[in-house]
Amino acid sequence: MDNTVSENTEKKTIEVKQSFFSSAISDISAYIQLVDTKVSIIMAAVVAIIMGGVACYELIENLISLVKPCSWQGVALIISTTALVVSIAGVFVFGILTIRSHSSKIGYNSKWFLPQSTKEYSFDAYKEDILSMSDEDIIVNMAAELYKLNDINRQKNTTYRWALRSFAATLITIGVIYMLFLFSVV
Repeated sequence: MDNTVSENTEKKTIEVKQSFFSSAISDISAYIQLVDTKVSIIMAAVVAIIMGGVACYELIENLISLVKPCSWQGVALIISTTALVVSIAGVFVFGILTIRSHSSKIGYNSKWFLPQSTKEYSFDAYKEDILSMSDEDIIVNMAAELYKLNDINRQKNTTYRWALRSFAATLITIGVIYMLFLFSVV
């Protein structure tokens, strides 16, 4: 009787672990997709800002002609324009770095994703490997994939923060340039 109770408890523990890993993998995958979506929205907003600037080209050209290049406004406008170009470039560089595919090398080959081509590792060999896995093997595989996904999430969040900072710098710089244009008109 004690043996049956301990087997049932062990089976439930394995099921709980598998459920935990399944939920965690699903959640972290959703977070990774959310970061990619946020970066795409930021990049689209920058493109919209650029297109707005292009649409107002004549007005901006007239305002620039009112600014004297050797005055404090002219120097500030040159510095601000340079900062704007750098921050816009930063949004796209860090945005692309965030969206591009990431990988995590932990030195463990799980059965989750195939590291070899299908010519090197046939379906029959894969099926045999999967069918021979124990519950512990499955849990270890799930743990390895969760670990990899957490590492990928960390990598993406690092570049995402830089893309967000660059976007904030773009907006601030546009505000500064707007204020400089207001001072030049007055």
